[in-house]
Amino acid sequence: MIKIKFIKTCIASLIFIMMLPVFSQDRPNVIFVMPDDISHNSFSYFKKNGPQTPYINRLAEESVRLTDFHVSPSCSPTRAALLTGRPSDVVGVWHTINGRNMMRADEITMADIFKENGYATGLFFKWHLGDNYPFRPKDRGFEYVAWIKGGGTGQLPDYWDNTNNHAKILVNDVLVDMTDEDDGIEGAFTTNFFFNRAFEFMDDNIKKKKPFFAYIPLGTAHAPHVSPPDAREGVNAKTGTIENIDKNMGRLLKYLEDRGIADNTILVFTTDNGGGTYLRGGKGSNYDGGTKVPCFIRWPNGNLGGEGKSRNVLPLTAHIDWLPTFMDILNFHDVADRPEKLKIRGKSFKPFLDNDTSNDPIDYKNRSVTINDMWTEMPQKYKKLSVRKDIWKGDVITNKWRLIRTDSESDWELYDVITDEFQQNDVIGNSANANIIADLKKEYELWWQLVDERSSEYTRIILGSSKEPESELYAMDFHGTIIWEQEMVKKGVSGSGFIAVEFDKKGTYNFDLRRWPKELEDETTLTSAGPGKALDIVNARIKIWNGDKVYVDETKKADPNADGVHFTLENLPKGPAFIQTWFYNSKGEMEGSVFYNYVTTNQISK
Repeated sequence: MIKIKFIKTCIASLIFIMMLPVFSQDRPNVIFVMPDDISHNSFSYFKKNGPQTPYINRLAEESVRLTDFHVSPSCSPTRAALLTGRPSDVVGVWHTINGRNMMRADEITMADIFKENGYATGLFFKWHLGDNYPFRPKDRGFEYVAWIKGGGTGQLPDYWDNTNNHAKILVNDVLVDMTDEDDGIEGAFTTNFFFNRAFEFMDDNIKKKKPFFAYIPLGTAHAPHVSPPDAREGVNAKTGTIENIDKNMGRLLKYLEDRGIADNTILVFTTDNGGGTYLRGGKGSNYDGGTKVPCFIRWPNGNLGGEGKSRNVLPLTAHIDWLPTFMDILNFHDVADRPEKLKIRGKSFKPFLDNDTSNDPIDYKNRSVTINDMWTEMPQKYKKLSVRKDIWKGDVITNKWRLIRTDSESDWELYDVITDEFQQNDVIGNSANANIIADLKKEYELWWQLVDERSSEYTRIILGSSKEPESELYAMDFHGTIIWEQEMVKKGVSGSGFIAVEFDKKGTYNFDLRRWPKELEDETTLTSAGPGKALDIVNARIKIWNGDKVYVDETKKADPNADGVHFTLENLPKGPAFIQTWFYNSKGEMEGSVFYNYVTTNQISK
């Protein structure tokens, strides 16, 4: 009996082991690099007299190149779509500020899925999908996080006075001074710093023999531009920044070779919008110049590129396709019980990465991709839309259609970029195109239904949670007004808007309303000029409500020599609410803004 019981135990253990994912160093590592606000003309691979980028050129020459790859026209929407495999507007992201850059808390990210399948996950540099719980990268599946808040250095949530040349940076919740490291590139620069942290993350996981997913969405070359110390003499700051990115890509290529993992690493390089394009439009545009960007893939062990093995892939591909493609290539399982409302909408383009056309799926060939970037408070139908579709005849693409509309008042436009790459010849009036126009309009309507289903929802910062004991509310997240950079704090720009929140528990909450951030409290007061303009702040007001129910609307006199105005508010109920704050001057007029609002909670009751 003992022997039988032992055999049964062994069989049960073997079955359990067989059910586990195979986690070993044999599984390919994945590195996804995505610089900011640059496109084709930023690389000498495409523009010989542009910035000199020999290492990126080399990667392009050794890669499978997606020649019709599209992203959103700006930062946050691209990141949201990439990480979820779902249209950005559907996941709550259609802007870069005003709280409309926060990806809904129930969304499942690429990092969640890599982590679910046994990979270590790390993020390096620009997140731009929410700075508070539950929207931070560490809340969304990333285990190692080195990042700046907001959408770039010098934006309002970023540590005060950061630039790409001197900065304090959060590395796994510890504030680190950026210094000139022994990394082979002259001087301190953010791109160098974040690549260095990525190498540390990779080294750690190589030692553990654990596959890793390193997501490196650079904040460079987003404005404001400062010249890196290693810039060539005579080039402008942006060119120097791009060439510094290239040097770091060279370091990455060498690192992979030195560690012996170059052949079994999936390396992807792309950009987040069409800044620096040769096409019509640019950043923010719904023409191809805003959305079509380079995309290179190299994985020699997977027969994707390698020396002398580069090639072009012509079909329409997009940011929403990367998650299902990774899942397909790596044989990943999804998270358990994914709700239908969070269905992945992108499609795997894995079948198109080989030379066998017999396995190219018809449903992929027939699909359309809708991309837009509204930059509005609430979704607006027909705002800055583009619908893209390839038409195939057998294995040949005969048309690449673009249906364009700017807003509800504008006319529809139609272009075939196979014959009209620069979108100069609008053929919407050609009756021969009636069927494709009807088809693309129908696809847009289906897309809009998905957006509209949850368009009235707010993404809410959770206050009073043990996961974020102090929440820092920023004017950049105000709904209804545009305040987004530290220069506006210096100028004392006036404005107010509400922030959508959720109180984690019923209880007493403390609000510290400030003009300057805490990092300046030893050298500023509420009214002092500090590094900018003095303000005549006499009173502060805070209002908290939900629907028709106002929980508090309180005004308090300001001490001009204090750092801020403190409110202790009792019995705030658990659940959703809106918070709005104001500063007023001696005339009773709005004076400046509550640029920073620090929120903590006392002992709270359930």
